[in-house]
Amino acid sequence: MCLPSRPAPPPQPAPDPMAVEAQRQQRAENQAVRSERKQDVLEKGIRRARGGSGRRSLLSKTSKGGMGYYNEYL
Repeated sequence: MCLPSRPAPPPQPAPDPMAVEAQRQQRAENQAVRSERKQDVLEKGIRRARGGSGRRSLLSKTSKGGMGYYNEYL
């Protein structure tokens, strides 16, 4: 009993050099946009981290510090 052999798949056509170059340029543009967005998110995170409440005064009642910070009735 012999099994029939499978026919060989047809060869893949050579890719068009213009299409390959266009895809490469599109990938480069997408990567640049992605990198720019990542940088923006990183900068916003740094600004948010640095924009904390700063030093709190333990003498005055301003900026959530001072006597009322621990006991609001003093």
